[in-house]
Amino acid sequence: MPPPSERRRDWLKAALAAGVTLPWSTARAQSEPVGARETIRLGQSVPLSGPAQHLGIEYQRGLQLAVQAANAAGGVRGQRLELISYDDRYEPEVALANTQDLLADKVFALVGYVGTDAVNRCLPLAEKAGVPMLAPLTGAESLRRNPSRWLWHLRPGLSAETTLIARSLRTIGFSRVAVLQQDDADGQAGMDALQQALAAAGLPPPVALARVVRNSTNQVEWKSRDIQSAARTLMSGNPMAVVFLAAYASTAAVMLALRDAGFAGGCYATSLSSAAAIGPLLGAKAGGLSVTQVMPSPFDSSRPVVATYQRLLQVSGGPAPEYVSLEGWVAGNALVEGLRRMPRGGSRAAFMQAMEGLAGWDAGGLVLRWDAQRRQAISEVAMTVLDREGRPIR
Repeated sequence: MPPPSERRRDWLKAALAAGVTLPWSTARAQSEPVGARETIRLGQSVPLSGPAQHLGIEYQRGLQLAVQAANAAGGVRGQRLELISYDDRYEPEVALANTQDLLADKVFALVGYVGTDAVNRCLPLAEKAGVPMLAPLTGAESLRRNPSRWLWHLRPGLSAETTLIARSLRTIGFSRVAVLQQDDADGQAGMDALQQALAAAGLPPPVALARVVRNSTNQVEWKSRDIQSAARTLMSGNPMAVVFLAAYASTAAVMLALRDAGFAGGCYATSLSSAAAIGPLLGAKAGGLSVTQVMPSPFDSSRPVVATYQRLLQVSGGPAPEYVSLEGWVAGNALVEGLRRMPRGGSRAAFMQAMEGLAGWDAGGLVLRWDAQRRQAISEVAMTVLDREGRPIR
């Protein structure tokens, strides 16, 4: 695990180093008024390097756009926002150390973490410190059953994504389905949800299951033994379709191996596989890959929230619009709206109440529908199909 000095090197925004090593007590943290701060500081541990870096970089990009837009408009009651992002390389133990540093630096809230394992490791620290954790990029249903009062989800759970996949499989007539599962909490969450979705759709259990370790990469070693072994396992079931429950690098590696082996069946993936990241990796072999999405199309400028995102993204010199950075933009705007709605001088507990009160808030053609039992603000999902250029068909 890198020492704090190395992790600080990966900040995307400079932050003041605090001299404490332990987070505040819960009572003090949740009662401290936000008005007592000159700057409202937000902390994020996210993969900014490694095979899953696209997810972290783009989520951070969207959040940063929202922070910059709020500051350009005068901040929140005159207070500026600051986003502090640490690189965790999609490794939960690094995320845990990053979170300890962020809490010691007295951030007001944690936002935009990536991965179920990271949230599982870090949420207990946030709960103990009385610090909110907002909009993590995880669809794990385990985090939505009896959820923590300090956890606020933006995106739908994996049950919604896998239900859409199962319905598509049934509609097309794909009854023999194989599954690639990332061998960690994200993959297990996807597998649990998919099994239930298949049963609900009247489809049989998977005919084959292969696992790959987290952060398996296709950048150089996609023909490595574990990737080829996974492909052979999937092919052994003679599937009509394969469902990928893994991040984009592993999904691309195994899908390429399957196509090279002659598999011509359907391919489905959840939003963890990131349509924007996986398209260039697959190239012409991306054609027909279906990927579930938890955000509206980042190309639909008829929605004001998307049009503003596109404009600011272009002004910032960023890359083309895509789903993950749009999710960060929506999450950041929801967070800012919560800060604006909380009472002047309100505490973290008051802030969480304000976030829970965003039901019905129109972010600009995207209305949040708060589900109090699951503590999530969006429930709708859609499906994108990639063309032969690896681009989402809008």
